[in-house]
Amino acid sequence: MTSAQMPSSRAICIAGGDGSGKSTQVAALATAFVEQGLTPAVVTIWDVFDDPVMSAKLPYENAADVFAYLKVLSPRSRSHFLFHALHAALDLAEAKSPDVLLLNAYWYKYFATEVAHGGDPAVLRSLAAGFPEPDLTFFLKISAETTLTRKDQPSDYETGYGDFLEFQRHSLRVLDQLSTDLGWTELDGTRDQDEITATILDAIGNR
Repeated sequence: MTSAQMPSSRAICIAGGDGSGKSTQVAALATAFVEQGLTPAVVTIWDVFDDPVMSAKLPYENAADVFAYLKVLSPRSRSHFLFHALHAALDLAEAKSPDVLLLNAYWYKYFATEVAHGGDPAVLRSLAAGFPEPDLTFFLKISAETTLTRKDQPSDYETGYGDFLEFQRHSLRVLDQLSTDLGWTELDGTRDQDEITATILDAIGNR
């Protein structure tokens, strides 16, 4: 699979399953970069809802509407929808001309989730071919059981519309394989969050 070219901004991805601490780390890294005098831009899948121009054109009033729509789609059609939203979020971030792009979950999480939903991995990987490859990807590893303790009210999508633990285990296995294939830096997601942030910043500084 060939990836699209990443823009001139440095791109750092925080990958992981549901409840692994991705958003916590992205927020901490954004703060650290600002303190260094850099301009970061965070990329998350639903950023279009925060953009006044794009959100005004959406037929969904809230996240519940989106998840209701996702539920009736197949893994292939749902992946098209999710990936288009992520491409739009990436466009919004790149338009800010940041020094650093911070990719929260990126296409990796949604690929893993859709494979766990029963999607064909080869087909879904081909759909993701247009996403640029990050400069560095850090994989926060946790167990499905840990995810359950961190998720008081998981969405239907996160449960696979069935058994939460079974679905999460499948999704995490897919992420493990992606990590092996793509050479991610793996971190223990159960460690102290400040320690994880420091480890990531050290790794970035050494590149």
